[in-house]
Amino acid sequence: MKILLCTDGSSYTARALDLGVRVARKAASAVDILVVAKRDREEKARQMAEKAAADLETAGIPVAIHRRSGQMTEEVVLQAQAASYDLVIIGGRERRGVMRLLLGSPALRVTEHVPASVLVVKGQARDLKQVLVCSSGGPTSERTVRFAGRLARALGASVILLHVMSQLPLTKSAVLDDLEASAEELIRRGSPEGVHLGRMLDLLATEGRTGHAVIRRGLVRDEILAESREGQYDLIVIGAHITPGLNARLVEDLSAAILLTANRPVLVVR
Repeated sequence: MKILLCTDGSSYTARALDLGVRVARKAASAVDILVVAKRDREEKARQMAEKAAADLETAGIPVAIHRRSGQMTEEVVLQAQAASYDLVIIGGRERRGVMRLLLGSPALRVTEHVPASVLVVKGQARDLKQVLVCSSGGPTSERTVRFAGRLARALGASVILLHVMSQLPLTKSAVLDDLEASAEELIRRGSPEGVHLGRMLDLLATEGRTGHAVIRRGLVRDEILAESREGQYDLIVIGAHITPGLNARLVEDLSAAILLTANRPVLVVR
């Protein structure tokens, strides 16, 4: 796995760089470190990048440091488009209130424009030992689960697979008992949700990681955030939201909603 780490000398990129080094030591075959710093932070950013490179080289991982000038968000996108990365790790400095409305979210812009999966480091520094993987039931879920499984295997992390169902029957043929059943019961019954969860657990197993499935019922965003808090997960994994054409304006971007709201690292799988 080739990983891109990024720093501008700030405290929030320092947290991302620290976690990125820990992830890379276990999961990376090669690492690039991108330095984009204003004049007053050039020395700090250089020191951070060189220390991270030394730590990785000690672990036998090839490292290259790239320096760019400009805005951090735009330069990360350009670097990620210029090279082939499996994972980009960035810090999540989220603007709030009016500033976010006027200027947008830097982390969200990166996830929208780079061709790789993106790990946004938010909240307090933590080891990634327990991973919550969100499965929508759509075609992107397989890629999300496979990528999460490979990463979790490298990190030695446990995996919980979450699927959110409606609280109400959506079709006349819906089985009412399924609305109250556990994930294990749905899998045993062979219900549509159970078949999906069973297939996702099998995919995890093919990536060398066993997992446990959980069902919640309600609004998808609310239930994902509630599960992440109640389960004390270290990482939330979601699939990138891709809705082509005009429909993109009509459908809630779930990955963006989770990324902007969660108070812990979020991995958006492309």
